[in-house]
Amino acid sequence: MGFIDIVKDQFLDVIEYEDDSNKLLVAKFRRESGNNELKQGSKVIVRESQCAVFLKGGQLADILPPGTYSLKTENMPVLSTLQAFPYLFVSPVIADLYFVSTRQFVDNPWATKNPVMKRDSTLNMVRIRAFGKFAFRIVDVAVFMREIFGTKGIVMTYDIVAYLSSMVTEAFTTALGETAAPVLELAAEYGKLSGAMQEKLNVQAGMIGIRFSDIIIENISLPAEVEKLLDEQSGIGMARQDMDAFMQYQAARAMRDASKQEGGLAGLGAGLALGNTMVQNMQNISTTDETASKGKAEQLRELKALLDEGILTKEEFDSEKQRILGI
Repeated sequence: MGFIDIVKDQFLDVIEYEDDSNKLLVAKFRRESGNNELKQGSKVIVRESQCAVFLKGGQLADILPPGTYSLKTENMPVLSTLQAFPYLFVSPVIADLYFVSTRQFVDNPWATKNPVMKRDSTLNMVRIRAFGKFAFRIVDVAVFMREIFGTKGIVMTYDIVAYLSSMVTEAFTTALGETAAPVLELAAEYGKLSGAMQEKLNVQAGMIGIRFSDIIIENISLPAEVEKLLDEQSGIGMARQDMDAFMQYQAARAMRDASKQEGGLAGLGAGLALGNTMVQNMQNISTTDETASKGKAEQLRELKALLDEGILTKEEFDSEKQRILGI
């Protein structure tokens, strides 16, 4: 430290902190010179949505709410007890000063790192993933500084948010296990699940001086293979209700896929002809008069031929087979 820096450090300070990023939970006061001694009589400006926290030897001393203060024994009773202010000149006091933000922090992401198992009345046992956002604020600065900074030793904003995110994920797992709603109806339960999560979280978060002001579930999803199976079941259901509409849909998809393949639509004619044949055959099968005139064995042979040609899927073949045999 140079002579000029030594001289500058003897003057009273005006200490304040403004977070331009609006992302910092806690910021420690540091001088450019590296000398962080606090002087009796220095001004401390605490902005709205802030608190100034003094620590002496790692021990929580005084907390100043928003306002402008002159450091003296009257407003620093605990720090004065830990280290009495000398009464001569402007003497330094060795203490750490932190500015703690008490505003609301929004748009913090959370997500299940691993699938959550759930027993379901329709799908039996399924694996579920989910993600969303949460908002929180510090409501008890003293408890927050003791528990997060002191006991847990977490000092970085990112690490604090990551810790809270793990709490939200745990609350989601608990709330999901307690709900009796089927998996396919969970989309209508997002609000109830969020409310249950927030209630559980605030009981736990109160012990570290934090309150969750909002919990948002953006999506709950099933594994890709399960979603594919559900899509196939939807297709079968559509085919049962209106075979003509289903075949038109399949033909349109075939044209789209064929246009992307080498050779374009050249080989699509045969496929459409087979598709039309299948429509006619399926309509014939579904007609009462013709069904009565044909034996079940003949119908099954026709279906098997369509299956072998790849026109019918295995699921569609099995469904029609059961219908013909009355199973």
